[in-house]
Amino acid sequence: MTTTEWLLQLKKDGLLAYGQKNGKDYLHLKTPCKIHLTDNATKQLRDNYDPKKEKGGVLVARPKKMKSGTHLTVDSIIFLTNVSDSPANSYLPDSKELHKAHNDTLAGQSEKTLPIRFHTHPTHSDNPVYEIFNYLFQSNTSQQDRIVSDHPVSIGDIKLLMPRSLVLKSSKATGKMFVGFYNGLIAPIEFDTHKKEQMQKAMDEIFNSISAWAKKGNNKVLALGGGALLAFLLIRYSKTTIPVILLLIAMLPMFINSEHGKPKYFAQVTGGKVTIDIP
Repeated sequence: MTTTEWLLQLKKDGLLAYGQKNGKDYLHLKTPCKIHLTDNATKQLRDNYDPKKEKGGVLVARPKKMKSGTHLTVDSIIFLTNVSDSPANSYLPDSKELHKAHNDTLAGQSEKTLPIRFHTHPTHSDNPVYEIFNYLFQSNTSQQDRIVSDHPVSIGDIKLLMPRSLVLKSSKATGKMFVGFYNGLIAPIEFDTHKKEQMQKAMDEIFNSISAWAKKGNNKVLALGGGALLAFLLIRYSKTTIPVILLLIAMLPMFINSEHGKPKYFAQVTGGKVTIDIP
């Protein structure tokens, strides 16, 4: 079976679908979709991550149709050379290596697989606090990331538009690794909007839990006392407490959407395998 025949069979089986963007037809993954990264895959990403420069390559995704939708399992990764003149700030894969990676996946001799291109953002800083902020602010797609994510893989007359992936890690502070999927006509082209929604949801849940607790028994008195104590500390030690509170608020995105919940579009992985939903 040729690669073109295989892709059309995936469409017939309900794993791929046709979609349009800017008047062009693309073959893309059909949603809902779950992307499973095995222990081996996340270990490879961690071991090969460079906090000082951008790297990238191809996630080798094995497709399977199930009742719950499209499932992709990533167990191996092909790393590509970054030929950018400024690897600390940009990623440009070696064209020959990229072409070979596409052939090794789509036209694999033993098994045909789908290629998901990924790249990393660096987070290095000698200051652990600055590294946390690098992790937070770099865990979103750049304007250039969004532009190139519209570039499909051409197989004959078929233009296959797969989602792209962004990876970064905070090694000094928390050990978390951010893995996100964007575009491919099935996911947002940036993560900030979804992060804000998740953070608002988390804050609402915390507020509702505190409100429910305060209504029970003598808890209202304890809540009022705690509020008064917090107000006193803010007034008395504002120079030290306010910056700490602002730092904790800024760090909230690091504690949402972990691999232990139901990650959507991205996950913050502390270790082992993870499944990310694209609804």
